[in-house]
Amino acid sequence: MNARLTGMVVVALVACRSGSATVPEARADEPAASAKGVAVVELFTSEGCSSCPPADDVLGDLARSDQPVYALAFHVDYWDDLGWPDRFASHESTMRQRAYARAFGTSGVYTPQMIVGGTEQFTGSDRGRATVAVAHALSHPADVQLVVRPHASGPDALTVDFEAPGAPAGAVLDVAVVERSTSTSVRAGENAGKTLRHANVVRTFLSAPLRAPAGSVVLELPPSLPRDGAELIAYVQQPSSDHGGMPILGATRAKLPH
Repeated sequence: MNARLTGMVVVALVACRSGSATVPEARADEPAASAKGVAVVELFTSEGCSSCPPADDVLGDLARSDQPVYALAFHVDYWDDLGWPDRFASHESTMRQRAYARAFGTSGVYTPQMIVGGTEQFTGSDRGRATVAVAHALSHPADVQLVVRPHASGPDALTVDFEAPGAPAGAVLDVAVVERSTSTSVRAGENAGKTLRHANVVRTFLSAPLRAPAGSVVLELPPSLPRDGAELIAYVQQPSSDHGGMPILGATRAKLPH
């Protein structure tokens, strides 16, 4: 049975190619984005896609950077009927990828696709392109200094208080909870017989309009999520209609409360 992203999300806005790379461990307790740039890296991938494991490796290396790099693996569901149902796949991830396609003015979606900063998209296994795109994103100061403070609001519920001063009109707040490290022994499909290792798999995600510079969002956590092996990644994004993608204006991360 496929494991899907949490289906029920409650939102409350309160007005007021392959190769090795050596990178240091990521900080899981970063309080807020620094005044320098941030690089949000979104990978659209699937366990049923034979060309995806090298891209998963690239994302894993980026996730271990000691820079403000925020890596997210969105597992799409359009491979699920082709031999292997990805337990992390969700239709929500597919719809997010399609939203990017519309923002870029392109038709169709593919895996592995990597998008950096919401504006630069390419084949996810292209390590050189990823390195250059991340460096470029980090070279420009973030427009929004996002701050988040998550706290438990139920057995499987998380409330995230946020501050996003200076976020422009029309911006949205994206909040993801990612499982930092996991693996799957694939028994069928294009990757049959392989053990696939994943980094920063998106387990639940919401995107909410920023109607105030501060407020709260509430999301439901999957009961199967290991709290000690997960973290929260949040970012402010500006939807775009000029075929230039959806620019990311600021990002941060936080530990999950126990």
